[in-house]
Amino acid sequence: MVTKGGSDPAVVMASLSDEDVERALLELERHLSATNAWFHAAVGEFSRRKIAEREYVLSPRQWLRRFCRMSGARAARVIRTATQLPHMPEVHKHATEGDIGPEALARIAAARHSHPDEFALHEPVFAEIATYLTPSDLRIAIRHWSQQVELGPQDGPPKRRRDRRRLSMSQTFEGMWHLQGLLDAESGHVMSTALRAIADPGNVLDADARTHLQRMADAAVEVSRFWLDHSASAVTSGGEKPHITVTVSYEQLTRSRSDLPEIDGTPVATETIRRLACDAGIVRMVLDGDSQPLDVGRRVRTVTPAIRRAIEHRDGGCRWDGCDAPMSWCDAHHVVHWADGGVTSADNMILLCRLHHTATHEGRRPRRRPLSGEPPEP
Repeated sequence: MVTKGGSDPAVVMASLSDEDVERALLELERHLSATNAWFHAAVGEFSRRKIAEREYVLSPRQWLRRFCRMSGARAARVIRTATQLPHMPEVHKHATEGDIGPEALARIAAARHSHPDEFALHEPVFAEIATYLTPSDLRIAIRHWSQQVELGPQDGPPKRRRDRRRLSMSQTFEGMWHLQGLLDAESGHVMSTALRAIADPGNVLDADARTHLQRMADAAVEVSRFWLDHSASAVTSGGEKPHITVTVSYEQLTRSRSDLPEIDGTPVATETIRRLACDAGIVRMVLDGDSQPLDVGRRVRTVTPAIRRAIEHRDGGCRWDGCDAPMSWCDAHHVVHWADGGVTSADNMILLCRLHHTATHEGRRPRRRPLSGEPPEP
């Protein structure tokens, strides 16, 4: 089919015969499928080079939302498909030739994402059947395949397998924590779904600079932190929900000192403490020369509930340009830290998700998402 640049597609199509219109549809559909494969290859290379993280401190998913005007769900699917393509050479080959459409390519990528080892054994079959099955039939085929993979060899009645569940945590001599456990099928699926929802490469808190294992570790912390912040059933200690306790002197927080603040005896960077202190409960404690408490003040919040509500109403979520993290994932950040004389007021505070809150305290200046009616920052 030959078209002229600038031609009106409707006019061109109206001038074609029935046979030519049908031929044009088939030709354009193959072209769209091939272009879709090239697009995902470009996204994969874009992610591999970490351009979004390096230039914008955004995940690839956030960059696609911001600059390609995608929905969050579509951007996540694009990232997942793009990251799977290098591991599916036969599927990729057929896709770039226009034989596998966008919907089929996304479904196959999802199957490979769920069961990478098993998929490698059957990839040629998937590459073949995707060229002629309808999307509905392909979905059924993948579902049957997944069921067979997930059932696997049985090691006894369900109750016996569930009785083997366990989880242990122990702190190492250097302050790190070692986790080891085994979960039954249902519990493991629940935990895997929750962690992968955060650790997926396209997630708002996911930066590809981290390894998959690092993302999963961070996701476990985020789930635990959210439960502590929002669960009404959290066991309290002294009338307060259990959270970590950081003891730091005022001099360590406000001045450069050679000794580092500690969490349970483990040294941490001063920048980490300043980030935690942006939105924390502060207790004043006066010690004598032998570090014995002489006076303990009442616990107060650096950010009052009223100020937090005002900031949430104004910002709606993370203010880092391109980030769409919801309010519940965000800290209230002092633009000028209170330890440096900044006031705790809505005018001096913005919501930042933990990734961008950390980046800010590490010296990255946030390019703020403009509020409704505001001009964008230069």
